[in-house]
Amino acid sequence: MDHAISVHTLGIFELAIHGRPVQRWKAGKARDLFQFLLLRQGRVVPRETLHESLWPGSHWSANSSSLKVAVHTLRRVLAGCQASTEETGSPSLSLITRPTGYILEARGVWVDSEVFDDLVDRGHRAESAGAHHEASRHYRAAAELYAGDFLTGAPMEWANVHREWLRSRFLYVLQRLAETSLVEDDPLSVMRYCRRILEIEPYREESYRMLMYTHAQLGQLNQVRRWYDLCTTRLREDLQAAPEPATRLMYSRAMHGQLGGHSWESVNYPSHTAAR
Repeated sequence: MDHAISVHTLGIFELAIHGRPVQRWKAGKARDLFQFLLLRQGRVVPRETLHESLWPGSHWSANSSSLKVAVHTLRRVLAGCQASTEETGSPSLSLITRPTGYILEARGVWVDSEVFDDLVDRGHRAESAGAHHEASRHYRAAAELYAGDFLTGAPMEWANVHREWLRSRFLYVLQRLAETSLVEDDPLSVMRYCRRILEIEPYREESYRMLMYTHAQLGQLNQVRRWYDLCTTRLREDLQAAPEPATRLMYSRAMHGQLGGHSWESVNYPSHTAAR
Protein backbone atom coordinates (compact mmCIF):
# COMPACT_ATOMS: atom_id res chain seq x y z
CA MET A 1 0.00 0.00 0.00
CA ASP A 2 1.33 3.44 -0.96
CA HIS A 3 1.27 5.92 1.91
CA ALA A 4 1.90 9.59 1.23
CA ILE A 5 4.18 9.74 4.29
CA SER A 6 5.35 6.60 6.04
CA VAL A 7 7.79 5.99 8.87
CA HIS A 8 9.39 2.62 9.51
CA THR A 9 10.80 2.22 13.01
CA LEU A 10 10.67 -1.58 13.38
CA GLY A 11 14.04 -2.75 12.17
CA ILE A 12 15.80 -0.29 9.88
CA PHE A 13 14.56 3.30 10.27
CA GLU A 14 13.12 4.95 7.20
CA LEU A 15 11.08 8.07 6.49
CA ALA A 16 9.52 7.77 3.03
CA ILE A 17 7.37 9.93 0.76
CA HIS A 18 5.13 7.87 -1.52
CA GLY A 19 7.43 4.91 -0.90
CA ARG A 20 10.64 6.80 -1.71
CA PRO A 21 13.07 7.01 1.24
CA VAL A 22 14.17 10.45 2.38
CA GLN A 23 17.91 10.77 1.78
CA ARG A 24 18.42 14.31 3.04
CA TRP A 25 19.56 13.36 6.54
CA LYS A 26 22.96 14.80 7.35
CA ALA A 27 25.47 13.98 10.05
CA GLY A 28 24.21 15.25 13.38
CA LYS A 29 21.18 14.77 15.59
CA ALA A 30 18.31 15.77 13.30
CA ARG A 31 17.22 12.19 12.72
CA ASP A 32 17.48 11.35 16.45
CA LEU A 33 15.44 14.47 17.20
CA PHE A 34 12.74 13.37 14.75
CA GLN A 35 12.61 9.86 16.22
CA PHE A 36 12.38 11.19 19.78
CA LEU A 37 9.59 13.64 18.92
CA LEU A 38 7.74 11.02 16.89
CA LEU A 39 7.08 9.09 20.11
CA ARG A 40 5.68 12.25 21.65
CA GLN A 41 3.89 13.76 18.66
CA GLY A 42 1.32 16.38 19.48
CA ARG A 43 2.95 17.18 22.83
CA VAL A 44 5.28 20.03 23.75
CA VAL A 45 8.69 18.60 24.62
CA PRO A 46 10.85 21.01 26.68
CA ARG A 47 14.21 21.98 25.23
CA GLU A 48 16.02 20.75 28.30
CA THR A 49 14.38 17.32 27.97
CA LEU A 50 15.46 17.11 24.35
CA HIS A 51 19.03 18.06 25.18
CA GLU A 52 19.29 15.59 28.06
CA SER A 53 17.92 12.78 25.90
CA LEU A 54 19.95 13.44 22.76
CA TRP A 55 23.18 14.63 24.40
CA PRO A 56 23.20 12.71 27.70
CA GLY A 57 25.79 13.86 30.19
CA SER A 58 26.51 17.17 28.46
CA HIS A 59 25.76 20.57 29.99
CA TRP A 60 22.68 22.38 28.76
CA SER A 61 21.85 26.06 28.76
CA ALA A 62 19.37 28.22 26.92
CA ASN A 63 22.20 29.34 24.64
CA SER A 64 23.30 25.85 23.63
CA SER A 65 23.60 25.62 19.86
CA SER A 66 23.49 21.84 19.35
CA LEU A 67 19.71 21.61 19.64
CA LYS A 68 19.19 24.68 17.47
CA VAL A 69 21.28 23.13 14.69
CA ALA A 70 19.35 19.85 14.90
CA VAL A 71 16.02 21.70 14.82
CA HIS A 72 17.10 23.74 11.80
CA THR A 73 18.21 20.62 9.90
CA LEU A 74 15.04 18.73 10.77
CA ARG A 75 12.88 21.62 9.59
CA ARG A 76 14.62 21.53 6.22
CA VAL A 77 13.97 17.80 5.92
CA LEU A 78 10.31 18.15 6.87
CA ALA A 79 9.87 21.10 4.51
CA GLY A 80 10.99 18.84 1.67
CA CYS A 81 8.50 16.20 2.76
CA GLN A 82 5.70 18.73 2.84
CA ALA A 83 6.55 20.00 -0.62
CA SER A 84 6.36 16.44 -1.95
CA THR A 85 2.87 15.85 -0.52
CA GLU A 86 1.22 19.21 -1.19
CA GLU A 87 -0.59 17.75 -4.20
CA THR A 88 -2.50 15.30 -2.02
CA GLY A 89 -3.49 17.98 0.45
CA SER A 90 -3.60 15.54 3.35
CA PRO A 91 -0.68 13.97 5.29
CA SER A 92 1.82 16.37 6.78
CA LEU A 93 4.76 16.57 9.18
CA SER A 94 5.73 19.81 10.82
CA LEU A 95 7.91 20.97 13.70
CA ILE A 96 6.34 23.79 15.69
CA THR A 97 8.17 26.05 18.13
CA ARG A 98 6.61 26.89 21.48
CA PRO A 99 8.01 29.14 24.24
CA THR A 100 9.16 26.13 26.27
CA GLY A 101 10.03 23.63 23.54
CA TYR A 102 8.90 21.94 20.33
CA ILE A 103 5.95 19.93 19.00
CA LEU A 104 6.03 17.46 16.14
CA GLU A 105 2.64 17.46 14.43
CA ALA A 106 2.01 14.40 12.29
CA ARG A 107 -1.26 14.37 10.37
CA GLY A 108 -2.20 11.27 8.40
CA VAL A 109 1.29 9.79 8.72
CA TRP A 110 1.62 5.98 8.67
CA VAL A 111 3.97 4.77 11.43
CA ASP A 112 4.60 1.03 11.56
CA SER A 113 5.10 0.82 15.35
CA GLU A 114 1.80 2.64 15.92
CA VAL A 115 -0.03 0.30 13.54
CA PHE A 116 1.61 -2.68 15.29
CA ASP A 117 0.45 -1.43 18.68
CA ASP A 118 -3.09 -0.94 17.38
CA LEU A 119 -3.22 -4.43 15.87
CA VAL A 120 -2.10 -5.98 19.17
CA ASP A 121 -4.76 -4.03 21.05
CA ARG A 122 -7.44 -5.09 18.56
CA GLY A 123 -6.35 -8.69 18.85
CA HIS A 124 -6.49 -8.59 22.63
CA ARG A 125 -9.96 -7.02 22.65
CA ALA A 126 -11.22 -9.67 20.23
CA GLU A 127 -9.63 -12.41 22.32
CA SER A 128 -11.23 -11.06 25.49
CA ALA A 129 -14.59 -11.07 23.71
CA GLY A 130 -14.16 -14.70 22.67
CA ALA A 131 -13.69 -13.84 18.97
CA HIS A 132 -10.62 -16.04 18.57
CA HIS A 133 -10.47 -16.12 14.76
CA GLU A 134 -10.61 -12.34 14.63
CA ALA A 135 -7.95 -12.14 17.34
CA SER A 136 -5.65 -14.45 15.37
CA ARG A 137 -6.14 -12.36 12.25
CA HIS A 138 -4.99 -9.20 14.05
CA TYR A 139 -2.12 -11.02 15.74
CA ARG A 140 -0.89 -12.44 12.43
CA ALA A 141 -0.97 -9.00 10.85
CA ALA A 142 1.00 -7.61 13.81
CA ALA A 143 3.60 -10.40 13.54
CA GLU A 144 4.04 -9.76 9.82
CA LEU A 145 4.56 -6.06 10.45
CA TYR A 146 7.25 -6.59 13.11
CA ALA A 147 10.34 -6.45 10.88
CA GLY A 148 12.75 -6.08 13.80
CA ASP A 149 13.24 -4.35 17.11
CA PHE A 150 12.33 -0.69 17.44
CA LEU A 151 15.11 1.49 15.97
CA THR A 152 17.55 -1.41 15.83
CA GLY A 153 21.02 -0.31 16.86
CA ALA A 154 19.97 3.00 18.39
CA PRO A 155 21.81 3.12 21.75
CA MET A 156 19.80 5.89 23.42
CA GLU A 157 18.07 5.03 26.69
CA TRP A 158 14.72 6.41 25.56
CA ALA A 159 14.85 4.11 22.52
CA ASN A 160 15.72 1.11 24.71
CA VAL A 161 12.63 1.64 26.86
CA HIS A 162 10.23 1.71 23.91
CA ARG A 163 12.11 -1.15 22.26
CA GLU A 164 11.50 -3.40 25.27
CA TRP A 165 7.84 -2.39 25.41
CA LEU A 166 7.23 -3.36 21.78
CA ARG A 167 9.34 -6.50 22.05
CA SER A 168 7.28 -7.67 25.04
CA ARG A 169 4.07 -7.19 23.08
CA PHE A 170 5.56 -9.02 20.09
CA LEU A 171 6.48 -11.99 22.28
CA TYR A 172 2.91 -12.10 23.58
CA VAL A 173 1.59 -12.12 20.00
CA LEU A 174 3.93 -14.93 18.99
CA GLN A 175 2.97 -16.96 22.05
CA ARG A 176 -0.75 -16.66 21.28
CA LEU A 177 -0.19 -17.55 17.60
CA ALA A 178 1.91 -20.58 18.53
CA GLU A 179 -0.79 -21.78 20.94
CA THR A 180 -3.48 -21.28 18.31
CA SER A 181 -1.40 -23.22 15.79
CA LEU A 182 -1.13 -26.11 18.25
CA VAL A 183 -4.89 -26.20 18.70
CA GLU A 184 -5.38 -26.07 14.91
CA ASP A 185 -2.85 -28.93 14.41
CA ASP A 186 -0.57 -26.78 12.25
CA PRO A 187 2.95 -27.99 13.16
CA LEU A 188 4.84 -25.87 10.64
CA SER A 189 3.29 -22.69 12.04
CA VAL A 190 4.12 -23.82 15.58
CA MET A 191 7.75 -24.24 14.54
CA ARG A 192 7.83 -20.89 12.79
CA TYR A 193 6.40 -18.95 15.72
CA CYS A 194 8.55 -20.77 18.28
CA ARG A 195 11.63 -20.02 16.22
CA ARG A 196 10.85 -16.31 16.29
CA ILE A 197 10.23 -16.44 20.05
CA LEU A 198 13.54 -18.20 20.71
CA GLU A 199 15.42 -15.74 18.52
CA ILE A 200 14.33 -13.07 20.99
CA GLU A 201 14.11 -15.09 24.22
CA PRO A 202 16.39 -18.14 23.90
CA TYR A 203 15.53 -19.31 27.45
CA ARG A 204 11.74 -19.39 27.15
CA GLU A 205 11.03 -22.96 28.19
CA GLU A 206 7.41 -23.06 27.09
CA SER A 207 8.58 -22.65 23.49
CA TYR A 208 10.88 -25.64 23.85
CA ARG A 209 7.97 -27.61 25.31
CA MET A 210 5.81 -26.65 22.33
CA LEU A 211 8.50 -27.85 19.95
CA MET A 212 8.99 -31.11 21.84
CA TYR A 213 5.24 -31.73 21.89
CA THR A 214 4.94 -30.95 18.16
CA HIS A 215 7.77 -33.25 17.12
CA ALA A 216 6.49 -35.99 19.42
CA GLN A 217 3.12 -35.83 17.65
CA LEU A 218 5.00 -36.19 14.35
CA GLY A 219 6.91 -39.18 15.68
CA GLN A 220 10.27 -37.36 15.48
CA LEU A 221 11.83 -38.36 18.79
CA ASN A 222 15.38 -37.51 17.76
CA GLN A 223 14.23 -33.94 17.20
CA VAL A 224 12.50 -33.97 20.60
CA ARG A 225 15.84 -34.92 22.15
CA ARG A 226 17.71 -32.22 20.24
CA TRP A 227 15.37 -29.47 21.43
CA TYR A 228 15.57 -30.70 25.00
CA ASP A 229 19.38 -30.85 24.85
CA LEU A 230 19.55 -27.35 23.41
CA CYS A 231 17.24 -26.03 26.13
CA THR A 232 19.18 -27.63 28.97
CA THR A 233 22.55 -26.58 27.53
CA ARG A 234 21.53 -22.94 27.15
CA LEU A 235 20.08 -22.81 30.65
CA ARG A 236 23.09 -24.49 32.21
CA GLU A 237 25.84 -22.59 30.36
CA ASP A 238 24.25 -19.14 30.22
CA LEU A 239 22.11 -18.98 33.36
CA GLN A 240 23.55 -21.76 35.54
CA ALA A 241 19.99 -23.07 35.84
CA ALA A 242 18.18 -26.37 35.37
CA PRO A 243 15.03 -26.80 33.25
CA GLU A 244 11.66 -26.44 34.94
CA PRO A 245 9.91 -29.62 36.13
CA ALA A 246 7.29 -29.11 33.41
CA THR A 247 10.02 -29.19 30.76
CA ARG A 248 11.58 -32.36 32.15
CA LEU A 249 8.16 -34.00 32.36
CA MET A 250 7.31 -33.06 28.78
CA TYR A 251 10.57 -34.60 27.57
CA SER A 252 10.07 -37.79 29.58
CA ARG A 253 6.48 -38.27 28.38
CA ALA A 254 7.49 -37.57 24.78
CA MET A 255 10.33 -40.10 24.83
CA HIS A 256 8.10 -42.74 26.42
CA GLY A 257 5.32 -42.25 23.85
CA GLN A 258 2.86 -40.86 26.38
CA LEU A 259 1.73 -37.75 24.44
CA GLY A 260 -0.21 -39.37 21.62
CA GLY A 261 -3.87 -38.38 21.64
CA HIS A 262 -3.37 -35.75 24.34
CA SER A 263 -4.08 -32.08 23.66
CA TRP A 264 -1.48 -29.40 24.31
CA GLU A 265 -3.56 -27.93 27.12
CA SER A 266 -3.72 -31.26 28.94
CA VAL A 267 0.03 -31.91 28.89
CA ASN A 268 1.51 -28.43 29.34
CA TYR A 269 1.41 -28.50 33.13
CA PRO A 270 2.41 -25.41 35.10
CA SER A 271 5.76 -25.88 36.81
CA HIS A 272 4.28 -26.19 40.32
CA THR A 273 1.85 -28.87 39.15
CA ALA A 274 4.54 -30.86 37.38
CA ALA A 275 6.68 -30.86 40.50
CA ARG A 276 4.08 -32.69 42.57
